[in-house]
Amino acid sequence: MVSVDRQDIMLLIADGADGPFPLDPIRLMKGCFIVAEIGPDGWQHLFEFRPYAYGPFDPSVYRARDALLGKDLLVAIPAGRYSQYKITETGRERAAAIAKDMNQPLAEWLRNIGRWVTSKSFNDLLREIYDRFPDYASKSIANV
Repeated sequence: MVSVDRQDIMLLIADGADGPFPLDPIRLMKGCFIVAEIGPDGWQHLFEFRPYAYGPFDPSVYRARDALLGKDLLVAIPAGRYSQYKITETGRERAAAIAKDMNQPLAEWLRNIGRWVTSKSFNDLLREIYDRFPDYASKSIANV
């Protein structure tokens, strides 16, 4: 398997994020969490999720997001409480290169995570995460 890092994973999630809800910090975080929990065995070490106010949280997701923003692979659009993230054309080119280097079904699986997290309302997304991974709801302040 080709070596990938947090940024590669996040970029492919963003490349697939075409649902009716925006890719925001919560959805990006939960997408990475799903990858860490049910993705390939070699990827669990990329993240260290812990229960937090809105479920699974790992601050390294924000550092990787900031790196993608700094490289102009993602753009942040201010929108109320949370920014929304959009992949740039350069980001799409990089995502295509990453996908070409990795197993195509795996690249599409990552894009599908982006589709899934952006297909859910905030409450539905948290409810589904909490139902499947109840230990991560232990410190939640969300009533879902």
